[in-house]
Amino acid sequence: MEKTISALSPFKTMQMISTKTSRKSERKRGRRQKKHASNASSKSSKYLKTNNNRSSPLENAKDELEVLCVQMNKGIDISEKEKEEVDERVKNVEKYYQSSLMSSTMENVANGYWRVIYSTAPPPSNGQLFGPICGTAFQSIDKEEKTYENVLALGNWLTLRLKATYEILENTNETRWTVSFRSIQVELFEKKEPVFVKAFPKGTTREWLTTFQDDEWRIVRAGRTKEEISKNVFVMRREKPWWET
Repeated sequence: MEKTISALSPFKTMQMISTKTSRKSERKRGRRQKKHASNASSKSSKYLKTNNNRSSPLENAKDELEVLCVQMNKGIDISEKEKEEVDERVKNVEKYYQSSLMSSTMENVANGYWRVIYSTAPPPSNGQLFGPICGTAFQSIDKEEKTYENVLALGNWLTLRLKATYEILENTNETRWTVSFRSIQVELFEKKEPVFVKAFPKGTTREWLTTFQDDEWRIVRAGRTKEEISKNVFVMRREKPWWET
């Protein structure tokens, strides 16, 4: 089922304009990112000096990863070399994973909202809509309904939702889930009724591999193939979005 309302025409126009100007904006973003990285590097050095006496190597590893995720602008427009740098920090956290870090089962702990602080998956997973237009990305899991949402919010004026259901694979300690995409919908100005809905073809699925989970952090690798799963990573912190507070 597909539903389109004329209110989306400006949205499509913005996308066309963004495509035409992308080369020029990429050069500008590149200069901004270098400045941002320099400032973030200075801040992260001070941050780590004051936090390197945390209670465990795991907490130190998470601190270092979070600082780098901020420095790398959530993964938006970064180079392959920078992705490799972040991936090393991700693996440094993943190696500490054990089920005893969680207060309950993985599904119970994963239930709720998670803010995406870094992702190598294609936009809008990392918060980028198109071109220089970015928002905040969340993942939401409802264990009672067995549903999942990717949410991209640009303030209170535009929200994109990717809706899906999930199934936990047997004999995986709840670390492997099959996610079936259902639809994408667009909401404007905090209205619950979407102005645009487009269904995915039946059988559109991805596999999730949770490589780290505790009560506050979640790392998931996702894709259709083993290669995609190894490359597409989501780093998330538990956080309720502003429209739920």
